[in-house]
Amino acid sequence: MIKLIIFDFSGVCFNGEEEPYIKQFCKKRSIDFEEFSKKYYELACKAEKDELSGKRVWNILSKEFEFKEDPDKIIKEMMKGKIKYQDMLDLAGKLRSNYKTAYYTNYSKDYWIYIPKRFNLKPYFDFGIVSYQVKSRKPEAKGFHIILDHFYAKPKEAVFIDDSEKNVKAAAKIGINTIHLTDRKRIKEELKSKGVSI
Repeated sequence: MIKLIIFDFSGVCFNGEEEPYIKQFCKKRSIDFEEFSKKYYELACKAEKDELSGKRVWNILSKEFEFKEDPDKIIKEMMKGKIKYQDMLDLAGKLRSNYKTAYYTNYSKDYWIYIPKRFNLKPYFDFGIVSYQVKSRKPEAKGFHIILDHFYAKPKEAVFIDDSEKNVKAAAKIGINTIHLTDRKRIKEELKSKGVSI
């Protein structure tokens, strides 16, 4: 029996704001996008595990790619591009009447601080984990285990929804039921296939 539904954020409950911002950032400054994005994501992954700060990511990039920008300003501008998918949030809120709901997302602290300022998550989720808080990011298993332990739930009692195939595979590997989300219009149908009542 399913007791817990775990939602990814970017690509599931919200858009992904990083890539569009970086493309525009590079275009305005005539920086090679492929080279820049490769370095950016390499550093961002470390920041999401709290190995360095989000601001430090941009300080390193500014030296390597020779631009002068205030990291705080860059991060704030990027996070303004975050858009909620109200249909998914409403679904999470509705599911709370019969199930526990949680989110699990990869973010650095410097980025995440803008999310709860802009979006009220309390009506939709009982609990949530941001990667920097646990110094581990998806697809690593640590965060999944923390969420399961929080609710005293077994893996087979949980469903995890993510648009990333590698994250879905990681959750499935520890026994969590998974939905690889490719079309939000099909989410209710896919949840029902996992035994979730809506």
